[in-house]
This record gives sequence, structure tokens and C-alpha cells, in this order.
Amino acid sequence: MRRKHSRRIQEMLTAYDDNMNDIGKYARSFIHYHGMWHKVVQCWIISADEDGVRVYLQRRSFEKKSHPGRYDITVGGHVAAGEEPLAAVLRETSEEIGLSLDPDRLICLDYVKEAVENDREIAYLYIYVEKDPPFRPGKEVIYMVSADIDDFYRLMTGERQEITVIPAIKTGPMHDEAFTVKMDNCCFHRNFLDVIYPYIKENMKNLSERTAEKTEKTEKSKKTGKTEKEKTKK
Repeated sequence: MRRKHSRRIQEMLTAYDDNMNDIGKYARSFIHYHGMWHKVVQCWIISADEDGVRVYLQRRSFEKKSHPGRYDITVGGHVAAGEEPLAAVLRETSEEIGLSLDPDRLICLDYVKEAVENDREIAYLYIYVEKDPPFRPGKEVIYMVSADIDDFYRLMTGERQEITVIPAIKTGPMHDEAFTVKMDNCCFHRNFLDVIYPYIKENMKNLSERTAEKTEKTEKSKKTGKTEKEKTKK
């Protein structure tokens, strides 16, 4: 009896030249091996209020080939061949942390090109404002934490050696226990933060208002739901 060999289907990506011209579709491993430009997305989910801005970070699974167990941006992933960046960020957010984002509330800050050894990325940057997101991490993420955005930026610039983070998933007896994270335990994102951070600081008031507006709508929705349930019982 012949043994069947299962072959993993390779993720296909679109490659680009230095001028952003499409030069074909190739397997992800081929693109990384040959150092070809390809598109990725990043979603930085934040909450903002009068006390400042907090950014949500994921802890990568220890099963990941790159940077296992390290703290990373809220969501990051590749744009598949034939896929638009907006569709990719919505898909990756759902797969990695279990959130369904409202496309109309996504803030796109264009893209940043970065080359680190053979990994040449065209990263489309998104910001999403949400207070206390109901995270449901997938298999690629261990858990979620939040950090003060100023502290996180100083960690990336080397001004701080460690920062305090707070668990962002409200389950278990230790869910409010803050702890420290060092740069050695984080993925490096200075180039992207140099775009994200100034935008957040310049627009903090508007971002805070977005958070407050969303919180108010959520509370109204909860009250309406309770009222409807009470009516049904009667």
C-alpha cells in the first residue's frame, strides 16, 4: 500500500520591483529566500482617553518560525496574491486575534518600505481605535497586553530598557496584574513607529473622542438589549 504524502499548500504572494511594479506571483518562501519586495499589513489597535494612549500588543506563539514568544504589534501579516491591503488587514485581524473590524473606522497611513536582510516589506499601516477589545486569539497568538504608547516608543528608541504592560484579556485570577517586558522580548518596530507615533500624538484629541463615542454607543446598545430582554420576560 502506497503511503500518501501530504503537501502543504504554499501561500502565494505578489512580488514587486524597486518601483512598485508587479513582477509576478510566487510562493512566500521563494519571495523571502530571494529577497523580493512584497506587501504586508499592520494594524495598531489603540485606546485613547484623557490619561493618554495605550497600544495593544500580541505575544507570538512559540510555534512561530520567526520571533517565537516575542511581543509584537497588535496584528501583522502578508497580503496574498490578488488581495487588497484592506481585505488583508480585516482577514489577518480576524485570524490572529478574533476581532471583526469596521472598515469605516480603520485609519490608513499609507505604506512604509523596509528591508531587513532578505525580508523586503511594503508595509501598509492601519490604526484602529477600540477600548477594551474582546480579543479571542487564534493559534498564532498566546495572549494580548496593552502598553502606554509613550513607553513603547521609548523602548523602541532605546531610551528605556523595559516597560510595564497590562493583560488585555480579562480572564483568570491574574488578569489585572501588571508586569514588565524588556526589549529583548519584543519585535523591533522603530521604522513603523516613526510614522504611527507622530500621527497619534498629533491627533490624540480626535482619537480620544473616537474612543469615547464608541464606548457610549456600546453602553447604549447594552442598555437597549437589557430593556428588550426585560420586555420579553414580561
